[in-house]
Amino acid sequence: MAPSMASQRLHLPTLLLVVFIDFVGIGALIPILPYTVIDELGYSETVMTALLACFSLAMFIGNPILGRLSDKFGRKPILMLSLGVGTVAHFTFAFSEHIAILFLSRIIAGLAAGNIGVIQALIADNTSTEERAKYMGFMGASIGAGFVFGPALGGLLSGVGGGPLHQAPFAIAGTFTIIAFLLCARLPSMPPIRIADKIAEKGNAFGRLVSLMKGPMGLFALSFFLLNLSFSQVEAAFVLLLKDMFAYRASDTGWLFTYVGICIIIVEGGLIGVAVRRFGEIGTVIGGASLLSAGQLMTAFMAAGIIFATILPLAAVLICTTMVCIGFAFTNPSLSSAASKAARADEMGGALGLVQGFGSLGQVIGLAAAGPLYAAGGGQMSFGVGGAISLALLVTIFIIAQMRVSQPA
Repeated sequence: MAPSMASQRLHLPTLLLVVFIDFVGIGALIPILPYTVIDELGYSETVMTALLACFSLAMFIGNPILGRLSDKFGRKPILMLSLGVGTVAHFTFAFSEHIAILFLSRIIAGLAAGNIGVIQALIADNTSTEERAKYMGFMGASIGAGFVFGPALGGLLSGVGGGPLHQAPFAIAGTFTIIAFLLCARLPSMPPIRIADKIAEKGNAFGRLVSLMKGPMGLFALSFFLLNLSFSQVEAAFVLLLKDMFAYRASDTGWLFTYVGICIIIVEGGLIGVAVRRFGEIGTVIGGASLLSAGQLMTAFMAAGIIFATILPLAAVLICTTMVCIGFAFTNPSLSSAASKAARADEMGGALGLVQGFGSLGQVIGLAAAGPLYAAGGGQMSFGVGGAISLALLVTIFIIAQMRVSQPA
């Protein structure tokens, strides 16, 4: 039986704060990595983006592990354990300048950030079936806010206090995690879920996964893979391009990411609702993916000196950045909504888990590939590949749209 709405409201802000902090930890590193890893420590772009990717990969691995542990030992103990471990990892990263320690602390922080699965389970435990989608939407908004606030925090606080550039942002991130830990301590204890019951509910999970992949959800999973592969790759390369082509400092990059955040908030806070009502989810995805691909390709041309050669550098950066971030802001939530509506009610959990898993995989590969691509061909290579991947996404969405049209009513 679902708890009362008062109980749901009591838990939700705490859980959303934890989600927000997890994704601040991902984003805060993006604008400062080139200056820490390349300029201060003397490593390559490949090492820089590997440091980004190791967090996302560890988070991908930690999600099912922490979720299963929470089934056995209870949600609250595992959530608090993950926050405690994350706190230590953030502070270790903040006050270290040794590359091996930086990698180790990011891997541990990523495993701890796998508590997203625990939080999803808590939301599912504490909401009715009818209200679950709304609360999962709040969780998605917290993820987006973390991605917006993290890079801005990292860039604007870089170098504060006279230590290495990453010290102040991650000391703040560690402090946030302590606050989340103290808030979670106030959550009521919840009994563990019997594993035997969970296995009985799941049945042949692998068979259902294969079945999902054969239907429209397989194409939605591919779409999320391509979207995250494209965007995460150029997100990492963007900072390198700003540093090398325009001599931006970490604080300059922080201001630009703040602008990106404002654009995303404007789109997701109101414009996307207008677009979906006018064009539907799939139509909005097509428009957003088109804008995303065009912005990436224009950035590649800018990096190669083919266009924007005679206008102010800041104007050129703002034009390309606005197209990319607004395109992504229209695409991501609309694609999530379309995927949720394409899934049957009795397979919603498995379907959305499949989509999220492929999206995470795309993010990991994109971040890992960003450094080698940039080293091989600079910004024109990185953004050219990103634009091509976004075009492949657009083709996939057109196939989904055609399937929906051809299905009988």
